[in-house]
Amino acid sequence: MRMQAFKNFLNNFPHYSPETFEELDPYLSIVELKANDYFLQEGQTCRQIAFIERGLVRIYYLHDGKEITKCFCKEDNITCAYSSLITQKPSECAIQAVEDTKLITLSYSSLQELYKKSIFWQQMGRIAGEREFIIEEAHNQSMRNLTATERYKHILENESDLLQRVPLNHLATYIQVAPETLSRIRKKILRT
Repeated sequence: MRMQAFKNFLNNFPHYSPETFEELDPYLSIVELKANDYFLQEGQTCRQIAFIERGLVRIYYLHDGKEITKCFCKEDNITCAYSSLITQKPSECAIQAVEDTKLITLSYSSLQELYKKSIFWQQMGRIAGEREFIIEEAHNQSMRNLTATERYKHILENESDLLQRVPLNHLATYIQVAPETLSRIRKKILRT
């Protein structure tokens, strides 16, 4: 069935109906990315929000010339550079495919039209934004409060699939350690 994963995602929001999807369908586009392709480059303005139907992307920024991965977004989730999307100003972040990825995209202008048409879209936008804030806040809190070893253990316990899908250098930037430090942490955990 066409876009079933996206329909299932929308069904999690209050007041969703098949008619709601029919209202959305004409605005949607498909974007296919190969591994390492960009959905958004740093400095570009984010003009689309995307549902990840298949694959994995990372959102990262540069700090003192080094890449810092803010998050990994995988299938059945939304991705975009929220600050840039909301303000329509250039993004400080880039969104890059980690593996071959299929996105269902909706433009910012179409999203604004949908907000005017129905309370459902307003609620969905608010709830999706709130979820994004909670995820980012949890990551920021773990950066402040956990050691690098504890952050790696958290990934092992909660997102172990990332260990097979994400190159170690990207994983190291996510927990904000050097790749060599991540290798030492992994060896130490394997020994225990």
